[in-house]
Amino acid sequence: MSARGAAFVRWWPVGSRTCTATVSRPRAGQPVRMVIEWSPAVPGALNAAELIQYRAGRDAALADLARELGITATLLED
Repeated sequence: MSARGAAFVRWWPVGSRTCTATVSRPRAGQPVRMVIEWSPAVPGALNAAELIQYRAGRDAALADLARELGITATLLED
């Protein structure tokens, strides 16, 4: 998903990489999906410190998304 034209975009650092979370414009009655992209590339694995950075940034982005769009957000993680 491109950040251009998105309703919501957030960036945060994870080690030497940058994560970008984007959400397209929501449609009434439809679920909202946040896509997270990595730059310069998706890591093969994260160390403990990077995992903490990733989750903190992701959780902050999700909270911002819910607040800005006036929605209830739920995270499903496996």
